[in-house]
Amino acid sequence: MSHYINPLHPSVHAGNISSYSTLGAANQVPLPAAPSAFLIPNRRRLPQTPYTPSGKWKSTSGRMQPLHNPIVFDMKGYSKQGFSMQELYVRGEYALEQMMQGATDQVLAHAPHIRKITVHIRWPGYEYTEWARPIEVVTSRGPITRAALAQIIALNFARFCEKTQMERPQSPHWRIGHGSITFERLVLVSLWNPFEDAWQADVAVDF
Repeated sequence: MSHYINPLHPSVHAGNISSYSTLGAANQVPLPAAPSAFLIPNRRRLPQTPYTPSGKWKSTSGRMQPLHNPIVFDMKGYSKQGFSMQELYVRGEYALEQMMQGATDQVLAHAPHIRKITVHIRWPGYEYTEWARPIEVVTSRGPITRAALAQIIALNFARFCEKTQMERPQSPHWRIGHGSITFERLVLVSLWNPFEDAWQADVAVDF
């Protein structure tokens, strides 16, 4: 990749860092769709529809719990640029601690009642593929860290890409597979909370 950012090199000058805010207020439900000032010019945000439960369930119970602030994933020195999922997939715990901003932060420690969340993938053109996977956020070592959570999300996207790469999407614009979008091109920007225990990854693609 010609514009690959090496997180082990010195950080960029402050004037070159994007002022983009990942999601804004925590109670904003729509997933961000506007273009972002990524430092890599061919990086584009993946548009996704936010998860909501079925209309009948929502009408009877509604939102019972407050939404949580998004959890961001940045390489050290590169604010609001996201983190390569390929790096998350292949790197070990120690390496990620050197590469990721706040890697050891216990990102949900402020909400001790949360012990499990469900990650939903709603990839455009593949909405017919139901992907909802639980993540235990309280481990034997305590509340899950930013780096550990990011690795689990990346693993989910790796499995999702494996599952859908031979399928025919309803729309060709964000097609997954060889010659189109592959897992190696994905960037994890943040994880946000559209409803109750449901969470979605804010993802960018390097074209």
